[in-house]
Amino acid sequence: MIKSYFTMAWRSLLKNKVSSFVNIAGLAVGLATSIIIMLVVVDEFSYDSFHSNLKDIYYLMKNQKQSGEISTGMSTAGPMASSLRNDMPEVKYAARVSHTGDQLVRVGDKSMYESAMYTEPDFFNMMSFPALDGNPAEALGDASSVVITEHTAKNLFGNESPIGKTLVFNNVHVLKVAAVVRDVPSNSTIRFDIILPFRIFEQENTWLTKWDDNRIETWAQLKPNANIIALNAKLTRLLQTRSNDASVSLFVYPFADMKLYGSFENGKPAGGRIYMVGLLAILGLFILVIACINFMNIATARSEYRAREVGVRKVIGAARKQLIFQFLSEALLTSFLALMLAIILSHLVLPAFNQYAEKNISFDLWDWRIWALLFGMGLFTGLLAGSYPAFFLSNFKTVNVLKGVMSRGKGGAKLRRVLVTVQFFISIFLVIGTIVIFTQINYVRNRPIGYDQQNLIDIDATGDLAGKFEVFKNELSKIPNVKEVSAGSDNLLQFGAGITGMDWPGKLPGQEISILVSDVQYNWIKTAGLKLLEGRDFSPSFGTDTSACLINETTVQKLRLKDPVTGQKLGGKIIIGVFHNFVFNNPSGIIAPMAVYLNTGSLNHFFVRIHNDNDWVQTLAKIKQVAKKINPNFPFDFSFTKEGYQKRFEEFASFGFMAIVFGGMAIFISCLGLFGLSAFLAERRSKEMSIRKVLGASTGSVWFLLSKDFLKPVFIAFLIVAPLATWVMQTMLSRITYHTQMSWWMFA
Repeated sequence: MIKSYFTMAWRSLLKNKVSSFVNIAGLAVGLATSIIIMLVVVDEFSYDSFHSNLKDIYYLMKNQKQSGEISTGMSTAGPMASSLRNDMPEVKYAARVSHTGDQLVRVGDKSMYESAMYTEPDFFNMMSFPALDGNPAEALGDASSVVITEHTAKNLFGNESPIGKTLVFNNVHVLKVAAVVRDVPSNSTIRFDIILPFRIFEQENTWLTKWDDNRIETWAQLKPNANIIALNAKLTRLLQTRSNDASVSLFVYPFADMKLYGSFENGKPAGGRIYMVGLLAILGLFILVIACINFMNIATARSEYRAREVGVRKVIGAARKQLIFQFLSEALLTSFLALMLAIILSHLVLPAFNQYAEKNISFDLWDWRIWALLFGMGLFTGLLAGSYPAFFLSNFKTVNVLKGVMSRGKGGAKLRRVLVTVQFFISIFLVIGTIVIFTQINYVRNRPIGYDQQNLIDIDATGDLAGKFEVFKNELSKIPNVKEVSAGSDNLLQFGAGITGMDWPGKLPGQEISILVSDVQYNWIKTAGLKLLEGRDFSPSFGTDTSACLINETTVQKLRLKDPVTGQKLGGKIIIGVFHNFVFNNPSGIIAPMAVYLNTGSLNHFFVRIHNDNDWVQTLAKIKQVAKKINPNFPFDFSFTKEGYQKRFEEFASFGFMAIVFGGMAIFISCLGLFGLSAFLAERRSKEMSIRKVLGASTGSVWFLLSKDFLKPVFIAFLIVAPLATWVMQTMLSRITYHTQMSWWMFA
């Protein structure tokens, strides 16, 4: 019986080639788009799932009360991990982590930059990064050992076993390879190529003993059934006691939630990346619904042609249930044919999608879960698309059909208008959403930065270069096209965690505000292209600048400093200048309070501003020669600040790109279905149109007559969707600190 249903369904598809092609093409494009969205969503939810202890791993986070608001940070004090291990019975393991980015690693004459991090032995007791050779936890207990990944081992040592061999880290530390771990999976939020013992970092950073200096990450694995509320209370009491700061509190946050639920508002979790993932999932469902509506529209439009078939089948004894199964079989056959085509399309498109969206998503055809999702998608599409046609066509009255007195599909026409309205309700919503997202991306991209990024070079001061700033600066002064030179402990794009405990005029008892701190060289303001609102920059002409500081506008506002600001003290340092706010860390976020100190010692970043002319390539080559002369054992590593700033949009822009592409596909599918439906109805009314033209009707009037049935539901859909889209988009934008405003032209 089932075989006969599908045989008849196949014959029906072959008999009605045009409608079958439109249905299969529309469903295939819709399914292919939904498959890619499904892969993106699955990839997002798969992050860090390979850790066997994931449900018990937590990230230590800090809340700071500031001017009636609570800010949440991921950086904590250095001594906290030791207290977790020794004083908190709920904690099984604890480890400190510091990410240092790409660092130079050398073996003999072979050198390369690898992503490095410092951590403690318990890190490998918590995390599931399988060892291929050696014991990583034991290795990190020895300050002369190092752990590397399989890929790094092959790059440095070829096919030889690296265990016991030495490498040189940053031309300073000679370390023995004690363990090799598997390469970090692509769905890991923690990325590294080489891990060094935290004891090395501890020896080089004396501030780790301070309870009010928060610059590192602290991880913990809790024991099963640990009382998290009680633990958070104890952590908060400990920090407030040790730092003498009643405005701070600590809490542990699940590592499993960090990727998708990593945003906080006023000290409470406030979603995060999950909103983007949810929007994509809804978008995928909308696209499938639109494709199914296309199928329903064409099926009901063709109902008159299939009415006699239904009547004859009923006369010879077919029950309504059998007819329903027959039409559902046709829909399922169409759906699974479209699904097979969609799998091929998505497999072909995925590499290009990964490139433009900057993703690394794979289509694992050996994963049964993917096939289960695909089967469910095909079944859902077939049943949804075929549900109404099956019940609608099987309900025809036999006598009326055979007498030829059945209505000409008035009920079906009403349904089609409703479906077209729903279809374009979704499509217009997606159009408006796409425009808003695209506008927001451009709005943030064009945000006033607050300093001149043009022709500003950031040089990584590695090796001997960091301690020879004056030599480097003097050599560059001989190059005509070099305008300004300075240095800093941070680049202008990313600044570290803040510190509390500072005093300022008018500070209330118990009041604390976290202020970002950074060290810079002379001439930093001018080299960076910042604007001074009051006071002056650090200058060698003044002998007291080592006891001075510069602050930004936000610091003045948060501390409520009165004019004149210069001459007042912040944390024991005299304020000598106030500079205009500039954008750093989050391009769409708030600008945090910042204090800048003079440091004429070793700094990590050298800033060089060059002339904007056609000789910039030659100028850069001369700067490289100077750097190599001073620092011959390290590669010359530099970046243009403007390019680095643009790269910070990659993740945000990738979601925008996906929204635009998938929204465009939804609109295309809607138009494809509307085209098929209008072409069919125009063919059915061809005699009527011929008579009208013979009687003198113009082409325009005929076009309008055929189009008005579709323009009306589209217009109704717009009137319904406009206020809803306005509310949804405004709610979404309100969650972004620096956001655009809704405007009439977005609806035009």
